[in-house]
Amino acid sequence: MAASMNAHTVLIVENSQLQARIIRDHIESVTSFAVETASSLEEVRGIVESDRDSIFMAVLNLNLKDAPDGEAVDFVLSNNIPCIVLTSTFDEQIRNRFIEKNVLDYFRKGASEDMDEMVDLLRRIHNNSSIKVLVVDDNSTARKIMRKLLERQNFNVMEAKDGQEAFELVQDNPDIRLLLTDYEMPRMDGFELVSKVRELHSRDKLAIIGVSGHDSGAITAKFLKRGTNDFLKKPFEVEEFSWRVTNNLNELERIGGIKDVYSKDTLTGFHNLPYFLENGRPMYTGRAASGNAPTVAYFVLDGVWDINARFGWDAGSAALSKTAGLLEQRSMGWLLSARSENGFFVMAEDGESLRRDLESAQAAVAKSAVKIGDQRFEVTASFVMTGPPADNLDNAMSKLAERILKVQSGNKGAFALV
Repeated sequence: MAASMNAHTVLIVENSQLQARIIRDHIESVTSFAVETASSLEEVRGIVESDRDSIFMAVLNLNLKDAPDGEAVDFVLSNNIPCIVLTSTFDEQIRNRFIEKNVLDYFRKGASEDMDEMVDLLRRIHNNSSIKVLVVDDNSTARKIMRKLLERQNFNVMEAKDGQEAFELVQDNPDIRLLLTDYEMPRMDGFELVSKVRELHSRDKLAIIGVSGHDSGAITAKFLKRGTNDFLKKPFEVEEFSWRVTNNLNELERIGGIKDVYSKDTLTGFHNLPYFLENGRPMYTGRAASGNAPTVAYFVLDGVWDINARFGWDAGSAALSKTAGLLEQRSMGWLLSARSENGFFVMAEDGESLRRDLESAQAAVAKSAVKIGDQRFEVTASFVMTGPPADNLDNAMSKLAERILKVQSGNKGAFALV
């Protein structure tokens, strides 16, 4: 089972106080992780027994004075804490020893480039607890092996014994980020599963790795043609499995980061209007079809042109940025939000909760002075919300845009239903 994102402590086990301090200082200087140190198995036992829930990773010297043969590693792993081993030397025999002990990776002591790679791994393992991975194989032993390897990397792992069960899980869990699937399975094989999943999720949203024990290159080619991102042949090396999983998820993250740049408003950090429309239209239509149309609101800063005229043309931008921050503080639970001109469109399931959020933001805007240079000024905001559901999102937004003009012309800092 994946450790919680709330677990935020790295346990360093090293009998050299100098080496332990170097590692601790490096981790603390480039991350927000807390660090605890121990120099013996006895100290490790005490820390784990008193503070297990806060530890998400251990970095250990394999040989300690009271644990010369890796007993500290065994103890940490027995408490389901992922493990990185530090070593002064490396050869094939040591590598095999690490793999047998199911450690995540191994790094050389004193190598600065290895230290940076180790910190990157710490970040990945910590973040993995929020990533859902689905393993699909009709062979329970194969599922167990892959699950164990994934849980070592702190992933949130789900299982399915055939393609049909897997497809239902994908439908019920749209936040699954990685799917590993065998080829030969009852009810629905791996090829059909990949094809059906690709109708729901593109390669840059959900990574799929095909897995098979067949020697035929045709299996690999067919998997890739159906839409997998990668392929693994059974039996696989533990290191190969781990790095293929990591590399595919890193690629999703890289693509997501690029898309995020183009979908975000640089001034406020909110999504832009094209993103809101692309994602909001199917969301609104789908929920409306099931009788649960979401509420849409338009929250607008009052008198931006007057603000620019009085205080300079960067004043309106400062006021919008301030307003965005106040909205962001109250955005928990919203389905979607985006900046549009001098305001923000918001979509949420619960209209009453959304109204309270926006009223709270509205009050905060009115109380918060905006500072630009040596000048300070106050602003107000108005908002409107949909009452009865519209035919589609575009109609809802058009009604809100039309109504907000009337509201602002009559009484700034107001609220109305449309």
